[in-house]
Amino acid sequence: MLALSLAASDPTVAGETFAIEPIEKGFTIRDQPSLSLYWQGQQPKALLIFIPGGAGYIGLRSGQTGHRYAFFRMLESLSDPKLTQGRMDVALLDSPAPMSPGQWFPSARGAKDHLVRIASAVRFYKEKTGLPIWLMGHSNGGISLTEYVKYARDQGTLAQLGGLIMSGGRNESDLTAPLGIPVLFLHHSEDGCSFTKTSASLALFERVKTFNTAPTRYNFVTESVNIMGEPCESGRHMYHGGEKQAAQLIQDFVLNPAP
Repeated sequence: MLALSLAASDPTVAGETFAIEPIEKGFTIRDQPSLSLYWQGQQPKALLIFIPGGAGYIGLRSGQTGHRYAFFRMLESLSDPKLTQGRMDVALLDSPAPMSPGQWFPSARGAKDHLVRIASAVRFYKEKTGLPIWLMGHSNGGISLTEYVKYARDQGTLAQLGGLIMSGGRNESDLTAPLGIPVLFLHHSEDGCSFTKTSASLALFERVKTFNTAPTRYNFVTESVNIMGEPCESGRHMYHGGEKQAAQLIQDFVLNPAP
């Protein structure tokens, strides 16, 4: 687990865990709810739902109020006015079980069960807060993001989203037209993961710019701390040492996505 490089949040501002029931039932959709860890900002202007990379499984527990992982603490900081403007609500969306374990390509990211769970979280938090809902996918979560855009377009619900954040996205991630919501591409300038090459991220950004009618921005995270570890699970790929910069870039775009 990565070391925490952000200052600790106010311990009196605890998160809250919600069990989100799937909005659809069916043979390919498990009955088990998705757990989500939610932090409320102060006078928030938007809510960010984060879809994790890896196997998509955080292992949240009912009643859990926080998480020690540095990347998640970076996201939590967006709701804390002591660390950022604190003008965003943040929710981590957990998978009930690991997705695509051992597979080279995370095919489960396009499965009906997963997409319905994202849709369920979007509806749940929209009804709970009334805020614009932003989706952020990191690494394998970038595949979730692009697959969900296709799914929501087919369902006629894409307009429910306030924006998208493609963070350290996989090489195969592919947003397609039509698109009319703000998109931020966030990537570490020295990401060493072969599955999330900077060149692939930049190429997708250039394509999306040609058809997205809303603001489309690319930002590099440049700050880092050298650590030893698997390059697709740690270090610069996870913005280690650059958490404050990453949080600032996310906040700036979500609160003011104008070109």
